[in-house]
Amino acid sequence: MYLSLINYLMNSNIKQILGIIANSPQGIAIYSDANLNIRFVNQAMLAVWGKTDDIIGKNFGDVFPSFTEQGFTDLLLNVWHSGVTYRASEYPAELTIGGVKEIRYFDFEYQAILDSEGKTATILHTSTDVTARKKALQLVEEKDSLIKFNKEVESLTNTLSHDLKNPLGVLKMGVQYMRSKTNMPVAEIHKWCDTILASVGSMESILSHTLRLNQVRHYETEHSLVSMNEIIASIQDEVKDVLNSPLTQFQIGELLPLYGDRSLIQQLFYSIIGNAVRYSSKRSIPTVQISSERKGDYIYYRIKDNGIGIPENELDTLFNLFYRASNAKSFPGTGVGLSLASKILARLDGRITIKSELNKYTTVLLVFPTLNNKKD
Repeated sequence: MYLSLINYLMNSNIKQILGIIANSPQGIAIYSDANLNIRFVNQAMLAVWGKTDDIIGKNFGDVFPSFTEQGFTDLLLNVWHSGVTYRASEYPAELTIGGVKEIRYFDFEYQAILDSEGKTATILHTSTDVTARKKALQLVEEKDSLIKFNKEVESLTNTLSHDLKNPLGVLKMGVQYMRSKTNMPVAEIHKWCDTILASVGSMESILSHTLRLNQVRHYETEHSLVSMNEIIASIQDEVKDVLNSPLTQFQIGELLPLYGDRSLIQQLFYSIIGNAVRYSSKRSIPTVQISSERKGDYIYYRIKDNGIGIPENELDTLFNLFYRASNAKSFPGTGVGLSLASKILARLDGRITIKSELNKYTTVLLVFPTLNNKKD
């Protein structure tokens, strides 16, 4: 369609073309010079922009300063000077119509029409609002994600019934044994008490991770700017106590604030830092490094430990629910932490990657969009 329209435009009278496209259901605009003066715009495009035809003859950047801020003016100028067409699908744009701002999505094209010397003579801008399609696809994706999560929760429930049997069995056996002995030596009493407490701790860990997964599933996020200094300080003290690793040393760099839900961010860092402390706890000097930096529209957090590391061939499976690295069996854990972390990152529009060298280190990289780069 576009090609035939362009050829017609190049070989026919412009007035005839304008008459044809004026009532097109597709948004169409024409820019006539390097200043991006609006030569023509049809009713469909005016409706998209929320403007009237008095914008004809005016400069695109002057009419739409918000579009300039979003980068559209630069895209048009690049097409004009390069003569190379620009196409985009489901591209987000912030529009203000009737005083109300909203994000809509468009399939659009900036087509450079060249003269006989190969220079840009006109830009033909065609645009189709695909917001309804985009939202429908998002709804389908959300439903698919919910179905997948429900299956994981079902699997978690089944696993819980299995995993809790062992510590419950030990707990029951210990209590019964102690009741049957009237004159137990103090050392033996302490031994059984330690065994019972360990079983209780295992149950608490399993139930705690289950609760956190369920919270992420149902939690309604409330985003705000979150100061990380207080959160990291409280986490490092808590995990050292909970995991009985008093020798762990923390090396803290700059902790940039994050934009997101405070509770989810705290859960996320508790899980990652907890793993770092747990799997480095047997080193002579367990060390966990935490730092952050900003690159463009993203903030990068690095949590590095000097622990046991992760086998390279297992890095891709670490985020599977209940999966534990083959060299981690001697450490307490449920295999839920990284799965939980990846789900929280998804809720925060972030991502997670892990680099590791066996018996040397593990580095977890958490990437968060800044406030200006958050998805709607």
